[in-house]
Amino acid sequence: MRAAALAAALRPLRDDLFVLGADGAPVALRGTRCTDCGRVAFPARALCSHCAPNGHLVPHRLSAHGVVHASTVARVPSAMGHAPPYAYGYVDLPDDATRIFAPLSGAEATWFQPGARVRVVFGEIPAAAMRGVLGYWFVPDAPVTADD
Repeated sequence: MRAAALAAALRPLRDDLFVLGADGAPVALRGTRCTDCGRVAFPARALCSHCAPNGHLVPHRLSAHGVVHASTVARVPSAMGHAPPYAYGYVDLPDDATRIFAPLSGAEATWFQPGARVRVVFGEIPAAAMRGVLGYWFVPDAPVTADD
């Protein structure tokens, strides 16, 4: 299914989570950037955690590429219906000088070691309780081989 058709068929996890392309499909994650200190936050916030309450926040399109800082593998089903094993981790976005917490997929869960290069993708959240919900996760930035 094309990205635009997929996005049209799903409701977003949060209304302010994605930057949408002309076709309505998500093209990036949306955060905020403080015009006073330059810090980037994700998800979007109403106040800068550094300058509050004086910082002025503007929408910010996050980079699609990052590096795994740390990750963990869950080996039990989640309350939302994620089938084990599944991974979550902190991803550094060097272009944005920020770190975000995100689901990881597209390879063996143990592949996501510190330093692994990843990129964001969008689609239906793979959990029973989240059917029909548009979400995001990070996948390996290059094809994973058997040697990885």
